[in-house]
Order: sequence, then structure tokens, then C-alpha cells
Amino acid sequence: MREQTISALELAAGVALFLGAVLYAFHIQTMVDGGISAAGRMTQEQHAGVITVEMTNEIRKLTYKGSEVLFTLREVQAGGFDMYVDGVRFRSGSNQEELDLSVIDTNARYDAEYVRRIDGFVESIQFVKVR
Repeated sequence: MREQTISALELAAGVALFLGAVLYAFHIQTMVDGGISAAGRMTQEQHAGVITVEMTNEIRKLTYKGSEVLFTLREVQAGGFDMYVDGVRFRSGSNQEELDLSVIDTNARYDAEYVRRIDGFVESIQFVKVR
């Protein structure tokens, strides 16, 4: 009878260790999933069509071509965020046909500054022409 009790205790301890390891792995997987979701939210404004972003050598800031700035206007039209180009505001949800696009020089390069809300979503993008 004593051996059966010891075997039952060993089995119970093994099952408890196994369940603890499973719960710990589930907790780690939940944390990793949360991190991936947060990274996805932070980069959702990036678009597959913008593939020519280049880095400058001296300050390692993102610069955009004027054509990429025009491409970003589609996101503004969809109501994603506000956009400023050299101080001119393009409001979220605005009609693209009514906008004065002459302020965007397609041959120029623009520095971009992303203004984010507390939850990580982009509130506005400010493009300033690099001189």
C-alpha cells in the first residue's frame, strides 16, 4: 500500500510540473503575441507601395521623395491621419480633388516626423523639404 501511495504522489507531482510548464508556455506565447500586435499597430501606416525610402548617411533619418509624399495623401483621404507638407495642412478625410498639390515638389526630398497618440497610432505626419 505504501508503494502505491508513493507512486500516486510521484504521478501527481509529475502532472503538476507538466501543467505548470504548459501554463508558463501559454503565458510566454501570450506576451509574444501582444508584442507582435503592438509592432503591427506601430507600423500600420507603412505601405507596401512605398519601397524607395532611403537613409541619409549623416543623421540616419528617413527621407521621402516627393512622389512618396503624394502617395501618402491616399492615406489622408481614407481618414487615417492629418498630414503637413512645409506647413500646409491636409486634413484627414479630405477630398483629394479639392487639395492644392502644388506645394509638393515631386523632385525634392522630405524629412518626415511622425506624431503619435498615446496608443501608438499615427496622429499626423509632418514633411519638411530638405534644403
